[in-house]
Amino acid sequence: MENIKKIKIDLKDNPYEIIIGSKLIDRLPDIISNFLGRRNIYIICDEGLGSIILPKIKNVLDESGYNVFVSLIPSGETSKNFKVVENTISELLDKGIERTDTLIALGGGVIGDLAGFISSIIFRGIDFIQIPTTLLAQVDSSVGGKTAINVKQGKNLVGAFHQPKIVISDVNLLTSLPEREIKCGLAEIIKYGVLGDRKFFNWLINNRTDLLNLNQEKLTLAVENSCSMKSEIVQNDEFEKGERALLNLGHTFGHAIEKHFSGNDIVLHGEAISIGMTYAAKFSSSHGKLSREECEEIINLLKDYSLPTSLEDIGGNISQEEIMKLLKHDKKRINEKNTLILLKEIGKAYISNDIDDKDLVNFFSQEKIK
Repeated sequence: MENIKKIKIDLKDNPYEIIIGSKLIDRLPDIISNFLGRRNIYIICDEGLGSIILPKIKNVLDESGYNVFVSLIPSGETSKNFKVVENTISELLDKGIERTDTLIALGGGVIGDLAGFISSIIFRGIDFIQIPTTLLAQVDSSVGGKTAINVKQGKNLVGAFHQPKIVISDVNLLTSLPEREIKCGLAEIIKYGVLGDRKFFNWLINNRTDLLNLNQEKLTLAVENSCSMKSEIVQNDEFEKGERALLNLGHTFGHAIEKHFSGNDIVLHGEAISIGMTYAAKFSSSHGKLSREECEEIINLLKDYSLPTSLEDIGGNISQEEIMKLLKHDKKRINEKNTLILLKEIGKAYISNDIDDKDLVNFFSQEKIK
């Protein structure tokens, strides 16, 4: 396999590999054969892929003698709920899934979260494989074993840690994505440069055009670097007891924004994280940590990738009262104090877990959120 990158996540109980490259789907039967208990394969797939990616994957597996069963899930974040989980489990049981079978998550972050959560609870836990089909999922949600669904109080508040057996990231699949989805993935890639690697941050500045044009070689490198950074953090802190929280840079603000606008097309996850990173950078700068110049560098890079850096950019509005209410349901909040991932400089993030509500209220007032 040419230009194939492999990253080992060396966890004590559940080590696995991330395979990154182009046209991996053509070799899928060989890649997954060691992880299957029998010739039945159960796929949970975003229904939006039903006529795009799924037919080719199903054909490749059919030709190799596998019996393929597919459960289609409605596209979008609103599918991450208990009702969809219950219905999908019922459908899988009706199709004959057994405890020695392996579930395949085929889709973006929503499918990865759903399928991972389902695989963690059906028969008290079965194996699953991640085949992320969006750039955002390839560099973020498919890696690390965090699975979750949403409830009315907020995003990802119910879930489990359940590691996949393997992650297969085929960058060739990204050519079917809308431009907006590509940019959402690039927001998460930028996050890795901002939080932990100044050299990678500079590389993203210099390779913007190639990445936006889906250059396969540059995309492979970007995904590899992002996954390498995440895997190192996950290995050190599998269950998010410490430094793994650094991966939430931009997510505290971003999840609140995303939750507020859920159910419409105003903001996607990566766009919300871009705004959240902007707020994290500005908050860090206003508290004397991050220099004003580096704060502007971060904002300018996000803008160069045509990502939103303010609520104004998405044409949305949220009140100070509403965003504070949402932040109080953030899973990192402890003893009525807020936890934010902040920046000392580009490439050096840190965890601040004692931020008062009044500090946030003052910050939102400066940002003209009233």
